Amino acid sequence: MTKAVLWTAKDAETATGGKTTGDWTVAGITIDSRKVSEGDLFIALKGPNFDGHKFAQAALDAGAHAVMVSDAKGITDTDKVLLVDDTMAALESIGLAGRARSKAKIVAITGSVGKTGTKEALKYVLSQQGKTHASPASFNNHWGVPITLATLPADADFGVFEIGMNHPGEISKLVKMVKPSVAVITTVVGAHTEFFKDEAEIAMAKAEIFDGLDKDGTVILNRDNMHYFALARRAKELGLGNVKCFGTDAMANYRLFEANIVTDGSAVRARVGGRDLEYFIGCPGEHWVLNSLAVLGCVDAIGADPVRAAQDLADVTPPAGRGETHTVKLPSGNGTFTLIDDAYNANPTSMMAGIKVLSQTKPSDGGRKIAVLGEMRELGDIAPKMHADLHQPLTALEIDRVYSVGPMMAELDKTLPSERNAGHFDTAEDAIEPIKADLRDGDVVLVKGSLGIYVSKIVSALKSCGVVE
Repeated sequence: MTKAVLWTAKDAETATGGKTTGDWTVAGITIDSRKVSEGDLFIALKGPNFDGHKFAQAALDAGAHAVMVSDAKGITDTDKVLLVDDTMAALESIGLAGRARSKAKIVAITGSVGKTGTKEALKYVLSQQGKTHASPASFNNHWGVPITLATLPADADFGVFEIGMNHPGEISKLVKMVKPSVAVITTVVGAHTEFFKDEAEIAMAKAEIFDGLDKDGTVILNRDNMHYFALARRAKELGLGNVKCFGTDAMANYRLFEANIVTDGSAVRARVGGRDLEYFIGCPGEHWVLNSLAVLGCVDAIGADPVRAAQDLADVTPPAGRGETHTVKLPSGNGTFTLIDDAYNANPTSMMAGIKVLSQTKPSDGGRKIAVLGEMRELGDIAPKMHADLHQPLTALEIDRVYSVGPMMAELDKTLPSERNAGHFDTAEDAIEPIKADLRDGDVVLVKGSLGIYVSKIVSALKSCGVVE
């Protein structure tokens, strides 16, 4: 199937202020020469430790139709070059041009946890009602957001953008590019505390997402979060009068009445925009229940059909690395275990959510609840205590065995009762064989940790035993 043209040479030249002698068209954009698809525009970014210009010709050889570079040296396909002064600035310019030509209704999502899952769920339910474009994976930073804007189809009905941050000021710049009509903060908790004085400061950094809204835009906040009133006040200070909220509070516009959480999802009864709804979301865990209300709030605020969206939530499952569940063969081949892949990232709140999900599972006869926990990064001075304190929920929720991975997880190793402590390992690689040797038929295994500790390697090693479904 032929891909739709995203940019012509002339349009890209006009958008970036660059120069090209070719007459090419492109259907996608990438900054990674290893992931080039036929018809892409490869953008050669530069950084302190890399220079994409070295791979520009390789990108063309792999099927790219054009390359955006600030130096064409070494490129033999000279008619496929878009020459610009600065490739990062040009990427931002083509992103802004992509936004300017779009009539799509745009939602921007941020929050300490739940951004990607909420984005993926909203993308799915909106895609059932119109042509929908969304940030791929976690394209939520200074290059991911402009790429997502630059790849926004001109005829899209809806756009869903995830916006992340580690430091103050990062969200404001990105959301001003996105210009959403709806801005969502899933929740504010102690993530990235290494870079902030306290949670209140984190909340104000998340509130930068309001900077991209015009005065008739809609803000959607978590009413159950302790920072709700500060965030709502900040929105009003900026002249944003349309502030809505989701949660269990009686004042919530999108209100949860009850939820029955089971292994493969949750049955929910809620009120959305004045209508009582009952629906099922195919993701287990309390955090998914609340985030489903945020999704339906966005659908309502953007003018789509929340009743239909609620029905479609049954088909939503956790993204890879964020709670995706697999049935896997034991290494011996005799029997199976359940693997919960939540290995993409972790902070104290998402770690607690993952442990709760594990606690609510039902291992088959003889099976156990096993947690493989990698350390949590960017917690600053509170990191030792946050890791040590994990022994409390692990014990209270009766997790049978716990493997701890990473230097900071040594703090948990010290506090965890010996009958639950399956062992501590400095690296993910060191933990793989002991975990595989310990598995029994019917076990349920949660793997969770910050990206930089690479517990995803444990997931890959376990899945290599053979995924059944």
